[in-house]
Amino acid sequence: MNLLCNIAIVSFLLLPSLARAEQPNILFAISDDQSWMHCGAYGDHSTQTPAFDRVAREGILFKHAFAAAPSCMPSRSAILTGRNIWELEEAGNLIGELRSKFAVFTHGLKDKGYVLAATGKTWGPGSLIGYKKANGEPDLGRKYISTSTEVLTGKAYEKRKIQPRKRGMSPVDYASNFEDFLRERDPSKPFFFWLGTHEPHQNYEVGAWKRAGKKLENAVVPGCFPEHPIIQGEFLDYSLEVEHFDQHLSKAIAALDKAGLLENTIVVVTSDHGNPMPRSKCNLYDTGTRVPLAMRWPGKIAAGRVVDDFVNLSDLAPTFLEIAKANVPEAMSARSLLPVLLSTANGQVDPSRSFVVTAFERHVMTRRGGVGYPMRSIRTNKFSYIRNYEPDRWPAGDPDYYSSNRNFFGDVDAGATKSFLLSKSMDPAIHPYYLLSFGRRPAEELYDMEADPHQLKNLVDVPKFSETKKELAEKMNHYLKRTGDPRQRGEAPWDSYRFIDGAIYRHPDWKVRGTARDAKPPKEN
Repeated sequence: MNLLCNIAIVSFLLLPSLARAEQPNILFAISDDQSWMHCGAYGDHSTQTPAFDRVAREGILFKHAFAAAPSCMPSRSAILTGRNIWELEEAGNLIGELRSKFAVFTHGLKDKGYVLAATGKTWGPGSLIGYKKANGEPDLGRKYISTSTEVLTGKAYEKRKIQPRKRGMSPVDYASNFEDFLRERDPSKPFFFWLGTHEPHQNYEVGAWKRAGKKLENAVVPGCFPEHPIIQGEFLDYSLEVEHFDQHLSKAIAALDKAGLLENTIVVVTSDHGNPMPRSKCNLYDTGTRVPLAMRWPGKIAAGRVVDDFVNLSDLAPTFLEIAKANVPEAMSARSLLPVLLSTANGQVDPSRSFVVTAFERHVMTRRGGVGYPMRSIRTNKFSYIRNYEPDRWPAGDPDYYSSNRNFFGDVDAGATKSFLLSKSMDPAIHPYYLLSFGRRPAEELYDMEADPHQLKNLVDVPKFSETKKELAEKMNHYLKRTGDPRQRGEAPWDSYRFIDGAIYRHPDWKVRGTARDAKPPKEN
């Protein structure tokens, strides 16, 4: 009898630890505006990312991970909800609204006993509709949220700051805030922590690469730009901010190790979309949507795996829910990556993951009438097909429209590369590059990703590729129709959605003043 009692007592004491083993902690580290190509694990030796490379080396590296949209809030909305941006109504636009009727995976984790917490940039900028306040009271207003919200991602840890502040970067000490959370957390419960940096978003300190000892010739620059010191220098300044993110990731991993939690924590590292230079952010080319993605899960993910499967970051929502043994809402159109993670195979693991569809609607107010530049794209291992629904519009914004972010061609962040291309736009040697970033585009684009990885030669009118274009268009149409894209029905609701900025609903015709050609040439780094 005593033996049975002892067994019962031991079993009772073991129940919490057994439950914890079945529900691993999750550290989700996400940078702001980083293309996949700027990590050591993907071959960039000018950008030092030892922490990301370690996660990839000790876990799994995805070669074809894509953001749902090349704009931060729509991309993060898709990550949270496990849906395409056209399934999210106003949340498909930057500085729009995310409604509580769209379930988010973080709430599913909370319902399964997870503690939610975050530091840095989580969701936003935009507003939340129908969510409850922290005290449970309803909050049906349209409060503007900049870059973080406890409603979605739990308690915000923001107290720790970096002194002195580095270059043009955020003063938030992400890793130290994570350490504060680890000290305060309830050790009996699993946690999900969102570590979101504001870097490498634009606002670089020009020429910082010189003091860091970097070399211009080592800069990894997309082929849509000319070889020039100003452009190479900006990409190196950007790479310093990628390294800043990686340094905080390294410290966070070390904190997990010190706390004895590393072996029971899944570490997921990615970015919300590609780099913020022209023809990347707000574009469906690879530099705008293809992102780094690596995961480490000891005992579950075999180390050193490299996978070719096509992944949309919206797939993370059902993945996290399945890992936590939580219910996955039927409305989530994304698919869990768990079967891929638990496999031991490299290369193409799931044959059905042979393509990904991405989308873009509206970023900032940069065109008359408040309209966006709607696009859809399907990307396979061999080809990229892009549909531009309004080819008469300017893809980067109207040239003479002073946008809501206070510059011309507003869908391109202000920076040295943008200024260089605008100021040199009439130079015969630079003009072709200028057109790639700021010129109008045809209704369809088709690129051979093996022969033309920088997507410079449009093959849409080449007869030998007509059947390829047809097949890709039909495959994308089928996916868009199956997931209910209004564009597939000839509808365009996004152009009429409100643009919420600091609790002000911006009038569509923000300002019209001067022209983009007024830009002054930047100084060389």
